[in-house]
Amino acid sequence: MMLKYLVSGTGPHCGKTMAGCAIAFALRVRAMRVGVMKPIAVGCAPGDGTLAPDYSDDARSLLAAAGADLPLEIVSLYRYRAALGPLDAAIADGAPSPGFAAISRALGTIERSRDAVIVEEACGVDNSCGLAARIDAEHDFADLAIAHRLEVILVVASRPGFVEAAGRSLAYARERGLIVRGAILNAFDPDASATVAHDAARLADATGVRILGTVRYKEPLRLAIIERLLF
Repeated sequence: MMLKYLVSGTGPHCGKTMAGCAIAFALRVRAMRVGVMKPIAVGCAPGDGTLAPDYSDDARSLLAAAGADLPLEIVSLYRYRAALGPLDAAIADGAPSPGFAAISRALGTIERSRDAVIVEEACGVDNSCGLAARIDAEHDFADLAIAHRLEVILVVASRPGFVEAAGRSLAYARERGLIVRGAILNAFDPDASATVAHDAARLADATGVRILGTVRYKEPLRLAIIERLLF
């Protein structure tokens, strides 16, 4: 059975790429052919005043972790300089808007030659994040998960209001009928690391979500998280 995950987050810079890369690498060393996708990248850094057509740090990191020989044009179809939600980023850049059909076709191409697929959503600094982030006028990332039967891995940043933020994401996932494989609580500073186990218990009690594991400040993803995804 193919493993297919959508890595979603509760806000910008919450650790989605860190989690996606760690999971991709762990599956790769288990002899799986891992496909990755960051279909929309926002906040791409400009080079010499223009946006390099092949620039997407997150997508490159995912490809390196997976050891995947996939062209960037398939892995990251839409790349924008503006660090906004996909539709607003396209408008701000004066660039074509993302297309759900094109992304879905590319993901289907990746799936056909892989044992596992990891897709990372886009997230702007305006908090246009999560499963409800719009891909185009009619579709969001929940629609992509539904169309391709992607199970959701929710990465929760251990910041003020993290329980409420996770609750909103999980409520929307339930509303759309998505399978949530579990949540990863990511601590962003030493103080958060000191309470991360307690905070994870709070998150589980408040939302009922399965806790896949926690990540302490500047520590790698724990092996136990991978094992919970595989078994």
